[in-house]
Amino acid sequence: MVSFKGKPRAVAPTPGPILSGGVIPLDGPAMQRSLSRVLVLDDAGLFRMLEGSFVRRLGCEIVRAQDGPDVVRKASARAPHLILLDGHKPELDGPGCVRALKADPALRSIPVLVVTTIDDVPGCCAAGADAALARPLTSGALELALSSLGSVAQRRGRRRAGRGWAQLTASHGMRRGRLKDISPSGLFLALQEPIPVASPVEIGLRLPGPAGDRAVKARGVVVRQVPPDPDSHLIPGIGVRFVEIDPADERRIDAYVNATVVDAADGSGGVATDLHP
Repeated sequence: MVSFKGKPRAVAPTPGPILSGGVIPLDGPAMQRSLSRVLVLDDAGLFRMLEGSFVRRLGCEIVRAQDGPDVVRKASARAPHLILLDGHKPELDGPGCVRALKADPALRSIPVLVVTTIDDVPGCCAAGADAALARPLTSGALELALSSLGSVAQRRGRRRAGRGWAQLTASHGMRRGRLKDISPSGLFLALQEPIPVASPVEIGLRLPGPAGDRAVKARGVVVRQVPPDPDSHLIPGIGVRFVEIDPADERRIDAYVNATVVDAADGSGGVATDLHP
């Protein structure tokens, strides 16, 4: 469960099992902040979760702090783009640490994400946390919260045009979109009815390779929306940032993007209805 605070002006709906008691702000300072440095309490569990998330794959720097006072000191010294705390850690006063961060004019704009028990979520939010996740974490909840609190709209690395179709599953149901381009960190799908920014999605598609088409699947979050506009040259659709992908599928995408020899049938692709390799 994720809880967000505040009264945003522009919002995107999120499925009930992941979001509770709030909406994701899309026009506040948190969404405009580039996510390249994360300050985390020196907690083995949180550090492992960050290591396994898209944060490490993007090359984001992870700064570790020892306790509450050290969090405040390093936030002042290192200017992180997001702070991740374990609110139920014995040596940390979670709400107190959040209040100290939000009381400092130089630090209060830094998004604070707290992982804690469901009983402590209200207290952390009342102290000023921008979002709180209740244990046990729903699959993908950490990635969704990180994506929402830190701007990840800019895809990094080389990308390659695609021609096939992709199957997309979101809270709005299942759709088919034409793959326009793909990179190891995300893709762009042409859709006549784009999905709102910050919506979590599941993607299934096939990419050509030396051994034939192979299925690729990933979970992601919509970070760009291009609505239909008859006066614009832009293709209607959505940009998706991958937040959860199997390493083997990530390697397939990387091989496709960086391939130097293109087969005559390259780009035929197709919707991956059977997502097994």
